[in-house]
Amino acid sequence: MAQEQAKILLTGATGFIGGTILTHLLAPSVPPTILERIPITCLVRGEDRVIKLRAAYGDRVHPVLYEGLDDRDATIAIAAQHNIVVNTTLGYHSASATALIHGLARRKQETGRDVWMIHTSGTSNLADQPISGKWSKKTPNREFNDASDDVYAYEKAREGVSPYAQRTTELNVVDAGLELGVKTLVIMSPTIFGKGTGLFNTSSIQVPAYAQAVVTQGQGVVVGDGKGVWDYVHVEDLAELYRIVVLRILEHGGKDLPNGKKGIIFSGNGRHSWLEVAQGVTDACYEAGWIKSKDVKSVNLSEGAKILSAYMGGPLEDIVELGLCSNSRTVSSVARSLGWKPTKGEEASKAGFRYDVGIALQKLVDK
Repeated sequence: MAQEQAKILLTGATGFIGGTILTHLLAPSVPPTILERIPITCLVRGEDRVIKLRAAYGDRVHPVLYEGLDDRDATIAIAAQHNIVVNTTLGYHSASATALIHGLARRKQETGRDVWMIHTSGTSNLADQPISGKWSKKTPNREFNDASDDVYAYEKAREGVSPYAQRTTELNVVDAGLELGVKTLVIMSPTIFGKGTGLFNTSSIQVPAYAQAVVTQGQGVVVGDGKGVWDYVHVEDLAELYRIVVLRILEHGGKDLPNGKKGIIFSGNGRHSWLEVAQGVTDACYEAGWIKSKDVKSVNLSEGAKILSAYMGGPLEDIVELGLCSNSRTVSSVARSLGWKPTKGEEASKAGFRYDVGIALQKLVDK
C-alpha cells in the first residue's frame, strides 16, 4: 500500500488496549518504518481527550470527536476516509463494528483499493461451560490452533445454538466484510494483563474486577474448583502484534495475512488456572492489608455471579462462567509465523497482577 494511500483509523484510543496499541504504532524503530510517516486518526468522545492527545502526540495523531458507539452515521463517514481500521472498542457492540465495515466499503468503492478491518475479540467466544454443562460436553477442554482449526466454522456452529454478544459481533464483522469486499482480520485475545502505555486507562478489566470483589467480600473467592485454564498475554506484547499486522498491510498489502473466514488469530503467550488467578489476587489484597486471610473460598455459579458480575458488566451467570471459570486454550501459531515474539512471560504476569490489583484497590480508596 503506497504511502499516499495509507490512512489509519484507531478506535478505543482512550482504552487499555487501544491506548497501548497507539503508543506502539507511534513508537520509533530501527530501521525506521512507514508508520513513522503516517498520522493516526483516533475516534474519541470529549474535547478534553482531544486536547490531551494533541498535547502528547502533536501532528502524529488526529483526534476526531464523535458522540459514541451509537453514532453510526459519523462512524461510517469517518471510516470511509481510511484504508485501515483498528477497532478496539467494546467487543460486543455489533452496530459500531459493522458501521466501520460499511465505511471501509465506501472507501474501497471510491479508490478501488483493498481496505482492512482489524477487529478485537476475545477467547471467551471459545470457552466451555464446565459448571452449567451448557457447552462443555460438546467441547471437552479443547485446545484450538489458529493455523489448523476452522475457528470461524466452530464459532458459527456454536452461535447458532447459544448466541454470545462478543461472538455475535465478531462473526458479523467477518460476514459483513465478506459481503462488502472488506478484508477482515480478528485478533482474539485471552486474559490481558500488565500496565498499559496509553494516556488514559492503563489497567485491564478481569483482575481489577476480581480484586474489588475480594475486598467487598473480605475473602478470596473462586467459582467452582478453579481448575479451568486460560491463556494470558501482556498488553504490550499484544500491541506489538497489532503493529506487526498493520505494517504487513502497509508494506506488503497484507498479502501474507489471513483474512475473512480464515482471518481469526490468537495472541496467547502463557497459561493460568482460575484458582491461580484467585489466589494471586487474594494474596495481593492480603499483603496490602485489605483482607485478613489468604484463604480462597469456592462458591457455586449462582453465588459467584452475585459476587463477581457486578464488576463484569452484568448479572448473567453466563458472563461469569465463560469469563472467570471456564477452559479456553489456544495456540497462537499464525502470530508467531508473522514474526511475533512476545517477551513478557510468567514473571511479567506476576508483576502485572500486582499492578492491576493496586489499581483496583486505589479505586476503592478514591470512592
